[in-house]
Amino acid sequence: MTILAGKAQVNDYQNWMSQLDDNAFICQLSIPGAHDACTNSFSGWSAIGAAVAGKDQSKSVQEMLTLGVRLFDLRPNNQLNIYHGILQTSYTFNGVMGELRDYVKNHPTEFCIVLIRHEVEGDSGNDSFADKMQESLEIFSNYLVPFRPNLTVGEARGKILFLSRDEYNGPMYGGMITNWRDNQSDINNMLGGLCYGSETWKCSLWSQGYYSYTNASAKKAVIEAMLNKSSQLAGKYGYTWVMNGLDGYSSDETYTNSVVQNNAKTMNPYMQQLLASGSYNGPAGLVFMDYCCDGDGSGYYGLSLTKELINHNFRYTTSKQGDSIYDTRGNLYVAPKGQDMMWEAKTYSVTSPTSVSGANAVSGPTGWYNLDFDDSAWDTRHYPTGTGTNSPFYSAWEGENNVLFIRREFYVDHDPSIDTYTLYFCHDDDCKIYLNGRNIKSEAGWVSSYTTYNIPYSRLNIGRNVLAIRQQQNDGGAYFDCGVLRREGTKASCKLTSDKWHTFVAPGHNVDFSSTNVKAYKIVEIVEGSTTYARAEEVTVVPADQAVVVRSDNGAGTYQIPVTQETAHFEDNLLKATLDPLDVTQENCIYSIDYQNDVSGFFPVMAGTTLAKGKGYLDFISSSVKPAYVLLDLDYDPTGIEAIHNSQSIIHDEDAAIFTQGSTIVNLAGQRLQKLQRGLNIVNGHKVIY
Repeated sequence: MTILAGKAQVNDYQNWMSQLDDNAFICQLSIPGAHDACTNSFSGWSAIGAAVAGKDQSKSVQEMLTLGVRLFDLRPNNQLNIYHGILQTSYTFNGVMGELRDYVKNHPTEFCIVLIRHEVEGDSGNDSFADKMQESLEIFSNYLVPFRPNLTVGEARGKILFLSRDEYNGPMYGGMITNWRDNQSDINNMLGGLCYGSETWKCSLWSQGYYSYTNASAKKAVIEAMLNKSSQLAGKYGYTWVMNGLDGYSSDETYTNSVVQNNAKTMNPYMQQLLASGSYNGPAGLVFMDYCCDGDGSGYYGLSLTKELINHNFRYTTSKQGDSIYDTRGNLYVAPKGQDMMWEAKTYSVTSPTSVSGANAVSGPTGWYNLDFDDSAWDTRHYPTGTGTNSPFYSAWEGENNVLFIRREFYVDHDPSIDTYTLYFCHDDDCKIYLNGRNIKSEAGWVSSYTTYNIPYSRLNIGRNVLAIRQQQNDGGAYFDCGVLRREGTKASCKLTSDKWHTFVAPGHNVDFSSTNVKAYKIVEIVEGSTTYARAEEVTVVPADQAVVVRSDNGAGTYQIPVTQETAHFEDNLLKATLDPLDVTQENCIYSIDYQNDVSGFFPVMAGTTLAKGKGYLDFISSSVKPAYVLLDLDYDPTGIEAIHNSQSIIHDEDAAIFTQGSTIVNLAGQRLQKLQRGLNIVNGHKVIY
């Protein structure tokens, strides 16, 4: 969806996430957030202090939710009261979580993100934070979504994504942030954080939190620098999560409410102007701001920026679960590598007491590598997996003498003989790979980079294919990843067994016969009568998956037909193609090409026969006429042949001389003949078979 920069697209900000695609990755979004979200109200004596400093918001959490804010920065102390520094707000962590839970429960298209930091300045000297936090998260566990780098909108709807900058007692209920890059003025120093989930899925975290800046221009520069970086992530699969903080104050000023307010009045409209300029066609990430819901009249432009961020989501294309992935040359990964996209596969794991390989290697379930093996009872695991040294994101796989049996499906949508399919795999330690039940590659030990193997096209199926991998980890590091890249070919093979007519199906690409020794014809007309004829019309470019009849004067051979991007479309081709094997169940309904009694044509296929994929045929299932055969009328001449389809005689050797004397004889290609030839002739405008 494309809209003009600055022009509103969303009408219902209470439910604005309803317009997002379920499959969109959350890391590809632009989400408005409240820095120090609970600082509109303070408790007890802290209210006195907050009159001078500490107030960053004017709206309550409930008001923010209604106005579209979905990201909340919370600072609980060890008793889980929300603080800002030494000042206690009127909120508790449980109270805020309860409000968010109720909101997403009543607005199931929405989700919220909570980022916490343990505010130790508000602690009372004991160390109960870890226990208290775990107890609280357990209460809300049914509404918490586990973190994954490729978490989607659909998976998070009606939930809360909880991210913590501090350790708490397990289990992990959301995500944990490490190596937080705080108060950096150089964009390059903001790119080293990590975020991981309960199964140690890790990804990069970029965080711009330059809060104590030298001057306003310096703060603007890092806001824009991070926006430039995050915008470049649009449509990509790096799963990088971005946080861009607009909060802050000048380091040469005393920290007071007025200083914070001046920052908001400067940075909020600045960010809004950047987005409204139309120059940033990509995600802004998680954006934290002060006074995030205050109107333009106050000078904060917080509400305008909140709406700008929401509408910005509909100005660029996000990457989504299920999108295709291509290499830098435009070749498609039919099975993406983990370097580009997390993938999942059915997995059966075994732990061996000792390291065993070769003939003594741990064996999996009987037939586990076969195409039709039932793996429904196996676990589903995300890949790549290992200790994480080879990938920007991964799931944990550690320990010694572990063996994984992995089954990964991928699909090929056309004849694989045209293209080159390359398997990429990286392993630590021993690895054995099967494709559709046959072993194609085995390697012992570990590798530090990807190994490649060109898959013979004969091992691939049109449709479903299954990679089955036995991956063993002996000691030290552990890792496994794989992928299959399709490099598009430039030629399609057309195999002819004689100089007679064959059918050919363009295998998934448009092909061009114009520069070849093979002629191609589409079937454009069936004339029904006592004998039925098919009129064929020569074509050059054949659309993908369309059938034609072909022949070469050069006779038998395998001819290479160029693949082309030229547009082609047959609206009137009566010849159908078997893209999969076709079981013939009725007599005199399916006709395939043949050469019988010296006549080329389409003859009925017996019931019980299976036509192989890649064949052309005529379909008479719904036709009232079931002809004995269908003759080919090639290079149709409207001057004389048009009216004589039903005029046919059988000429015997003893009568041939009579027809030859004083007669005009041509073949169906319009070529003049000196005498009758075996097969179909046109003699003085009449069709005869000799």
